[in-house]
Amino acid sequence: MSLLPVEEAKARILAGVEPTSAEKVSLLEGNGRILASPLSATRDQPPFAASAMDGYAVRGKDIENVPVDLHIIGEASAGTSFDGPVQAGQAVRIFTGAPVPDDADSIIIQENTQRRDDTVTILKQAPKSRFIR
Repeated sequence: MSLLPVEEAKARILAGVEPTSAEKVSLLEGNGRILASPLSATRDQPPFAASAMDGYAVRGKDIENVPVDLHIIGEASAGTSFDGPVQAGQAVRIFTGAPVPDDADSIIIQENTQRRDDTVTILKQAPKSRFIR
């Protein structure tokens, strides 16, 4: 007994198959089905710029020359934002998933910093927006 080549087997199987018409089903019934038309998200989720790493939210122009010391003015964690802008010479402690504060455009990962009380020394730069999603 010889085996059918794969392409011939596919052709025989599909010869008796016809596409079905599109139908609306609930989300729960949609598992395992194929969409009849493309689907696009209507909004970003989360609806804000979020930190992808633990570290410090800073202004890129403040870290052009490192090492540099910045004053820590607050904290942002997932579910809790820091209200207010980040101004010259300032940083906000930030955790993964937290909203990036106003005027901050860079996240410096904690491994590239040294903290002493309310001051953080930035030891290494990060490209603008690198750890912001």
